[in-house]
Amino acid sequence: MHCAFVPPVIDVPREGTICDIRDDAKGVVVFFDTVTDANTADALVGCSVLVRRADLPEGVLELEEGGIEGFDVIDAKCGLIGTAVSINEMPGQHLLEVAREGSDKTVLIPVVDEFLEGVDEADRCIFVNLPDGLLDL
Repeated sequence: MHCAFVPPVIDVPREGTICDIRDDAKGVVVFFDTVTDANTADALVGCSVLVRRADLPEGVLELEEGGIEGFDVIDAKCGLIGTAVSINEMPGQHLLEVAREGSDKTVLIPVVDEFLEGVDEADRCIFVNLPDGLLDL
């Protein structure tokens, strides 16, 4: 599978092809044809790996049965915001739609690393840390 490393890093490959994927004691390790030494791998730490949707195995992006609908959305500062309704796939980014607690309104939260702190599937909770004012929009 062909991949792109972003953001680009000077003096290391910007693209590569996945050669191998292995389970390791620390998690999953992915090997790329253009990452041939530890220095190159170290330079790419923190980068994202992008692939074309068309290259992904069928169904890999589908949410498991039930998806995130009904998950409680809990902010680090405000506490319970409401209940997850859906994830809206927009061209620029995905938005988590949340039905506000005690209201008939919904709020859209960008699904980005800066806001998302974690998901507890067992307790059906999504933990976020939203910037001040986002819920007032």
